[in-house]
Amino acid sequence: MDWFSLLIQSLQGYGYAGALLIAFFGNLIPFLPVPFLIPIFLIFGVLDPLPLGLAVGAGATFGKCIAYAVGRGGAAFLGESKKEELKCFTKALGKYGDLAIFIFSAFPLPDDVIAIPFGIARYDFKRFFAMLLAGKLFLGLLVAFAGHYSFEIIIGFLGDGNMIYGVLVSVALVVALTAVILKINWIEAVEYTQTHGLIAYLKFLFGTWISRLRGSERGG
Repeated sequence: MDWFSLLIQSLQGYGYAGALLIAFFGNLIPFLPVPFLIPIFLIFGVLDPLPLGLAVGAGATFGKCIAYAVGRGGAAFLGESKKEELKCFTKALGKYGDLAIFIFSAFPLPDDVIAIPFGIARYDFKRFFAMLLAGKLFLGLLVAFAGHYSFEIIIGFLGDGNMIYGVLVSVALVVALTAVILKINWIEAVEYTQTHGLIAYLKFLFGTWISRLRGSERGG
C-alpha cells in the first residue's frame, strides 16, 4: 500500500481535515481493505478525540457510499419484475437491515458485503446512510479516544491481517449474498412467511433447492 503511505504522509499535517480525507480514501475503493484506522490511531493521537472521531466517521461514511452506488448502478440492468421483488425484499428486511448495516460499519468487518448487495436491492439510501454514519462514527470515536489515551490494545483489534485473503473473502461473500438476493422470489417469500412462518419457508426453500439439484443430477 505504498500509495496510501504517501497519502498519509501528505495529509498528516492537515489535522482533522487530513483525518477526514484519510478515512474517505481508505473507504473509497470497494474490496480494497485499507487499514486506514491504524494511521489515525498512531498519527493523530495528540488531537482532540471528539472532533477527530467525528471527522473519521464522516470521511469513512462518504467513502463507503461509493460501494452502495456501485450496487445501485448494477440494479439498472435488472428486469422490472425483479425490481418489484427487490422492493418487497427491502420492506421485509425492516429493522434487521438497519441493524446489519450498523454492525458491519461499526466494527472492522468487510462492509462491502452489505453495501453492494443493498445497493443492488435499492435499499432506501436515507436509511442506509443514517445507519452507515452511525456505525462509522462509533468506530471513529472508539479509535480516536483509544489513540488519545494510548490504548495500544486497539492495534490488535484493527490489525489489517492478510490483505489478499480479506479481498477474496469479501468478494466471495458479496457474490454469494447477491446471488441469494437475486435468486429468491421475494414477493412469494414474504407471502409464504406471513402465512406459515419463517422456519417453514426456510424448510420449503431448502427442499426446493434439493429437489432441483437431484433433478439436474438425473438429467445429467
